[in-house]
Formats: sequence, C-alpha cells, structure tokens
Amino acid sequence: MFIARLHRPLSRLFLSSILLAAIGCSDSDAPTDPGGGATVATAAGTGSLVLDETVLGYAPIPGLSVTLASPAGASTDLLIETDGGIQVNSLFAAAVCFTDLAVFVDDAPVGPGRRVGVTNTPDILYNVGSFGFSVTTALSPGTHTITVRAKPFTPLAGVQCYVSSTADGSTLPGRPKLQAVLNVVSF
Repeated sequence: MFIARLHRPLSRLFLSSILLAAIGCSDSDAPTDPGGGATVATAAGTGSLVLDETVLGYAPIPGLSVTLASPAGASTDLLIETDGGIQVNSLFAAAVCFTDLAVFVDDAPVGPGRRVGVTNTPDILYNVGSFGFSVTTALSPGTHTITVRAKPFTPLAGVQCYVSSTADGSTLPGRPKLQAVLNVVSF
C-alpha cells in the first residue's frame, strides 16, 4: 500500500536492492553516511535525446544528471539505477534502433552498460522499448557528477531513436511516456 502511494514509482530493481540492503543488514553493519543513513538523489528526463547517424559518441540524456559530494577522508559507495523508454522514429516497417546506454561518473563510464534493440514491425510503426539496469561504484572524496548517456550502436540513415522524454511523453505519434529516471543511493 505504501509503495503504491509513492509520488514517483521506482523500478522493481531499485526497490529490491533497497529491501535487500534493509533486510540483509543488522544495525551494527548497515551502511551509513556521516549524517547517520543512506541518502537518495533522483533525476528525471526533461526531453528526448535524438540519436541518428550524426551522433558518433555517447551523449547525455537530458535531465539525467545528479551531483554528489563525497566527504573528505572516506569513499562513498553508490548504487546507481536508471530506466526509461526508447522509440523508433520511422514509418518503415524494417526500421530498427540499437542503442547503447551507460552510466558515467565525471565523464568516465562505470559498470556494464546495456544495448537495447527496438524494431518496427509491419503492424507496429514508431515502436517503443525500454531499458533498465543498475551499477555500483565508489566515489573518492570531492564533488562528482553522475549522468546517463546513450549512443546509437548501428545508426541507419534516416532512422532516429528517441531516448527518454518529458513527463508528458514524446513528441512522436502515440506520445508514449518514455521519461527516464536516475536514482542514486549513497552509503
């Protein structure tokens, strides 16, 4: 009942990780920060990243950025989770988007990324797919910026891939809600 009332639904993976951490730790070995507990930072997509043959490397997904400060004298452990949608922008039944996604900390990739394929069919044009994954890392003392970025794996001429959207949905037919989220838990 409590989960259903959350303002922003969290992915199952994110919730499972938090529940496992809470169940698996006693008070004496629970991860804490200097303030006495884990902190959560979130960000939501503010628009679509449009991928096509002109995008050659990883580009940041609009709005998916969080800046954290790690205290001096210790490293900060992070659980980083992201999920969102991808839409093919094409009227061609054979159009496909293969998109690589990764989490970056201070402009360097961390953990394994994901490759997601979304394909139109003769019956479904402007098809939609989704991504979701998590990584763990540790931050050295200082201020760090965490972003989620995407790039086309095999861009096809004339085919665009829309990654994420605003809360209102994409600007493509059907206006699907592709809005991506970034959740960062620091311990």
